[in-house]
Amino acid sequence: MDITQMNYLINIVECGCNLSLAAKKIHISQSALSQFVTNFENDEEVLLFNRRNGRLDGLTESGERIFRYAQEIVTKADEMQEVILRESSKQKGTIRIGLPSLILRVYFSNFFPTFQIEHPDISLEVTEAGSQDLRALLLNNDIDYAIVIEPTNLDFKTYEQHVIQVDEMAAFMDINHPLAKKNELEWSDLNGYQLATFSKTFTTYQLISEKIHKAAENAHIVYTSDSWDYLIESTHGNEVVTILPRPVDQYTDKNKFKVIPFRDYVPFNFTLVRAHNRKYGAMETEVYERILSYFYEPVN
Repeated sequence: MDITQMNYLINIVECGCNLSLAAKKIHISQSALSQFVTNFENDEEVLLFNRRNGRLDGLTESGERIFRYAQEIVTKADEMQEVILRESSKQKGTIRIGLPSLILRVYFSNFFPTFQIEHPDISLEVTEAGSQDLRALLLNNDIDYAIVIEPTNLDFKTYEQHVIQVDEMAAFMDINHPLAKKNELEWSDLNGYQLATFSKTFTTYQLISEKIHKAAENAHIVYTSDSWDYLIESTHGNEVVTILPRPVDQYTDKNKFKVIPFRDYVPFNFTLVRAHNRKYGAMETEVYERILSYFYEPVN
């Protein structure tokens, strides 16, 4: 039984031994699936399935054992294929960097195109995601470097970490919002208002939720999004307050929106991270050092 046939067996079982349903799921004919079962049982002289009224009716004891092996082998084959793809990317000079979309737009919109022009032999693969998802990708070795929001929740003994930007969160609102006349906000000023911010996979959400819980118990996050420009636009013409990193201010229409800092602000600091225990080639080192130098003096 080869990998393709193992997948046939797995899909038949997962579809409750319904050959018609399994055939549609994996896009082959029902007769091909039926022929696979018949040929295997005849050639190997072992029954995979019980029958009732001419239809498959669950695995035999032998079929159960073979099915478990098939699951393990297919899983390992999939894992091996992922390793092959990752190693192929490395050997072709592909360097994988993960960072949140906002940081990519605000801080790196010129960096990556310029770097690519200067280094045509280096291929950059940029992954956009929230910091929590980026941590998982880094831990699984699915990216080489990550730029994540503090706290990184990563062990300093395992990961080299450099804070490369220090900033803060601010409140974004309609220019006619009742709070828009203030030059600085207390978190308690948000009581009674509906709030919006980044989705739960973003560290921003966790930081803002903790602050609101402590200092503005009557304010509530009513919706979230991965899109910062949508979050800002969604405050237009209503009293919703969106809490986002202050640097987004530069892309905000001052005739429509007001951006107000907090006196006791929530930090928006982000960190460049890579594993300590990996050997990095010349190209990988060049990218890493260029990012550090791009932000001049990294904070240790």
